Formats: sequence, structure tokens, C-alpha cells
Amino acid sequence: MRQDLPDYLTRSPLPGLGDTLASRVARDFFTHSGHVPLTLLILELLLAPSVQGYFIEPDPYLLLLAGIGQAMVFGYAGQRGWRLAFLVNLVGPLLYSLSEAGLEGIRFFTQWHHQAYWSYALAFTLLQGWQAHAGRILAPLVILENLLRATIPLLMYALFEALSGQGRTTLEDFFGDSAHVFLTIVLLLIGVLLGFADLNLRRSLSVIRELAARLREYSEWSLGSGILERAIADSATLNLQRVERAVLFMDLRGFTAWSERQAPETVVGMLNEYYRIAENCLLPFVPIKLKYTADEVMAVFVDAAQAAAAGRALLAALPQISDGGSGLRAGIGLHYGPVVEGVLGGNTVKAYDFIGDTVNTAQRICDAAGAGELLASAATAQAIGAALSGRREIAAKGKSEPLAVCVLARSA
Repeated sequence: MRQDLPDYLTRSPLPGLGDTLASRVARDFFTHSGHVPLTLLILELLLAPSVQGYFIEPDPYLLLLAGIGQAMVFGYAGQRGWRLAFLVNLVGPLLYSLSEAGLEGIRFFTQWHHQAYWSYALAFTLLQGWQAHAGRILAPLVILENLLRATIPLLMYALFEALSGQGRTTLEDFFGDSAHVFLTIVLLLIGVLLGFADLNLRRSLSVIRELAARLREYSEWSLGSGILERAIADSATLNLQRVERAVLFMDLRGFTAWSERQAPETVVGMLNEYYRIAENCLLPFVPIKLKYTADEVMAVFVDAAQAAAAGRALLAALPQISDGGSGLRAGIGLHYGPVVEGVLGGNTVKAYDFIGDTVNTAQRICDAAGAGELLASAATAQAIGAALSGRREIAAKGKSEPLAVCVLARSA
């Protein structure tokens, strides 16, 4: 993750935890995009002949719209992870210039405070662009950016002095007043202090984001990305509940005998490749969860048709397992029915799992499937409108009656 980028240049590693578009827009407006427009608004208000007259004019509202518009684009850019988001600094002055120049004409560009808006926008663009290009947090740039932000009220005050006709039209005149020197030193000192605070905050946020991304990855290994997303949005998703699910099992024929003759490293290498192939086939069909146990792959789907399509994709990929040198082939079993789904476990060790006769039946059907065969219960095949070819009955452990099954697909 690029640790140098400001908050609005990085996508949140855990979306949904209060990091909404509205919160990004509000945060950016009050911490960045609104600074120059609000200061300009106050400057123009103080220079106006009357307060009421100023707010009748479109100027204050155009300034606010420019700041809010820039913050909105920054918020959107943050959610999309735009790499060139620092260019959004130009959106505010561009919106303001296009709207105001249409009212004032060329005179708009000759006014000092309007030129100051563009100058600050370009300066922030360069500083944040340099940060983005560096690929890491650069302390001097972070401090310089905050120092620049602290000069906004100082510069606008100097402009106010010059434009209000109080005689201080040069820097020498302005700094000839000891009060102005005091104000300058204090504002610059505050800018440096805020820079160090911002630097520590960015580094802390970088560590938190990295940790959150790592925890998310670890959680996905256990829960699966689909369950994790639902759990973040609603923790009740993890509660035990009775639902209808399609359960698919696949395992390798002769794996135990083969593994006894191999080095452990060879077995692990083959299994990792086996899992990779299975994952590539199953993920496009959006399983609720994948689970690996030795040579056994378990996948749970919302509906049986989805699971059957995933099983056929697996069947088409089975030759790749043999091509890896093991010579092993797999069989697949599928069944649809009620399960209890949710988090199971003790006080400290828990796992999201699926319990019920449907799971046991799918596993027994897988045991009965031949190498290169996708076997499903007859009831499941009938429910999805599949042809009942190769129908037979199997003796399933724990079943008092034989179980009717049929072949959904068979590899060559």
C-alpha cells in the first residue's frame, strides 16, 4: 500500500466502517478544500460596503460551491483510489473562475485574491503530487504542506490591509508593524506544529491501514470474502440460522496411497496447485464459502443450479491435476437441502461452518462418485431440471434407505 498518499488518495481497506462518501467530503472540505474559499469569503465580506449587500451577490455562494465541489470530487476520487487525485486541487479555482469570470469578465483575473486562490491550488497540487510520486511519507513535504496551509489567513490578511486602503501596500509597510510580525511568527509556528501532528497521524493511519488490510486478508482466509463483507455490514450475518444451501464436495481418488510414496514437500506442492485450480473454477460462481481439508474441497452455494455449473467447470479442469505429475483424478458430489449456517465454536476458537444432513449427504455422494464424475442426488438434479442420466442407488452411511443419485457430467 502506498503509505505516502493523503487520506483522500487511498481507498479504505475496510469499506463500510464509517468511511462513506459524505464523511470524506465533509472531512476534506473542513481540513483542506474549504480553507481558501472560506478565507476569501471573509476577506470579500470585510471589503464589501455592507454585509447584506454582499450576501445578495452570487460571490459568496460561488466560493462555497467551489470548495464543496472540490471536496466532492476528492471524496469520489478517494473511494475510487485515483492515482492522480492530487490534480483535484485545481477543481475549486477552476469552478470559481468559470462562474465568476462569466460575471466579471477579464477583470476577475486581475484581482490579487483570485490569483492567490490559483497560486495555492497549484502549490498544493505540486506538493501532493510529489508525495504521490515519492512512494513513501516524506516528512519535509508533509510539514511544508501544513506550513503553506497556515499562510492562507496571513496572506489574506495582508491583502485585506492593502485592499482596504490602510496604506500598507508593500511588505516593508506590512512587517513594519510589530503586531504583524508577531502574527506571522505565530501562524508559521502553528503551521509547523500542525505539520508534525499531521505527519504522526499519517504514519499512524498507514500502520492501521496496513494492519487492517492484513486482518482482512486473514479473515477472508477463514470466512471468505462474501461472508466477511456481509458481516462488516451486519454482524447478525454470523448468527446461526437454518437456510437452504447447495453443498459440493470434491476429492482425489487414491490420494492417501499416492501421498505415502511422496516427500511431504511434494504433497504440499501438489495440494496447493490443486487448490489453485479449484479456486479458479469455483470463484466465478460466487460460492458462499470454500473450505480445504487435505485432498477434499468443499464449496457452498446459494442455489443448486449455481453449484452444478461450478461442478461442471471443475470437471473440465480435472485433467490439469493429472498433468501436474500426480496422475490423480477427482470425483465430485452435490446435494441441496437445509443446513444450519453460522459461527460455531467455543469461547476462543470459532469458525463459520455449515452443519446438517445435507452436508453429510453431499460428502457421501462424493465418496460414491467415480473418477472424473459429477454425481448429484436425484432430487437435486430434478430440482434444477437436469437429465437423470446414469441413475443409480447408493448406500450412504447414516441413511436407512438407499440414496438415488444420477450423473450430471462426466469427463473423458
